[in-house]
Amino acid sequence: MSLADTLSENLSRFEKYNNKELYHIGSSGIGFTVTGRLVSGFIGFVVIIVMLMVTFSSAANSIMVSDLGGTKAFTADVVLTEMTGPSLPGTLSNEGDFVEFGYIMEDEDWDYISELRISHIEVEVLWDANGGGGGGRQVTFEVSTENNTAGESQNSGGGGGTIVTTWAINQLPESVSDTADSAEDFVQSYETPGEWMGGKFTYTSESLGALITSESIEYTISLTYYTWEFENIREIVEV
Repeated sequence: MSLADTLSENLSRFEKYNNKELYHIGSSGIGFTVTGRLVSGFIGFVVIIVMLMVTFSSAANSIMVSDLGGTKAFTADVVLTEMTGPSLPGTLSNEGDFVEFGYIMEDEDWDYISELRISHIEVEVLWDANGGGGGGRQVTFEVSTENNTAGESQNSGGGGGTIVTTWAINQLPESVSDTADSAEDFVQSYETPGEWMGGKFTYTSESLGALITSESIEYTISLTYYTWEFENIREIVEV
């Protein structure tokens, strides 16, 4: 018997089975008949469902958890704490005088690279004019980091004042959310190295009163940094 004849005979048997009455529920006039076709259809439906379940399970397992950042989702509240850094007082007596500080002078008191939880850093100069004929003096305050020597520059004038430069490191919102394998990993994922700060403060120009009497500028350069901490860390859902 050829292959075609075998297939034809099997299909014929299958069709006879589909049309065969296997079981009848109820009376001859009212009831429900279970045929071979119903049994075949139900078995086929079950096979399709099983195949779909296996397919979706395999697809889900093929996603790398590491690409998602972890196996769990966490959220936390962000709290900032103000920390006092170094301070540098002094006097500039003549037009053109300046003072450098921080990484420029290899002063490690201004080095915060190892601090991993800094939100931002504020570098401030408070200056006052002494002697001379009053206000009218000009100063320039330049702040930069070892990684960004271009930095920022601000000018000020008159008889004194305050200049503040804010340097962002990792400023976070009031709450954060992300995926990680653990709460510790969640916190560490936000840690970022700080900066080695530095700069230059210059007595740019004297007042007209300097032609009559001597004058000078007193200054205090200081650094304040703000650290972040996570409070109320909680797991949201398994990924």
